[in-house]
Amino acid sequence: MLLLSLIGTSALAQSFQTIDRVDGWLIERKLDSEQNHVCRASVAGGGSWFSARVRLDRDNAVVVPNGLTMPNKASLDSAREALRLCRSSLLYF
Repeated sequence: MLLLSLIGTSALAQSFQTIDRVDGWLIERKLDSEQNHVCRASVAGGGSWFSARVRLDRDNAVVVPNGLTMPNKASLDSAREALRLCRSSLLYF
């Protein structure tokens, strides 16, 4: 039973977990294989990460898939600040 719980915890740590929602953006974090935290931001909605979501890349540049609209500047600024906080520490506030 202990072994099964450890396997479940490891799998959970490898998937993104929602930590905040800011101005329509979904802020998520996961632990990589070396236990470093990885943060990402996308406009909440349906669809896959790469083809159907407006998102910020690793350099905080906005990526807008075909057919979707660019978010406004205030919304982008809020998402970038949330990512800065997420990436700066394991504590997010």
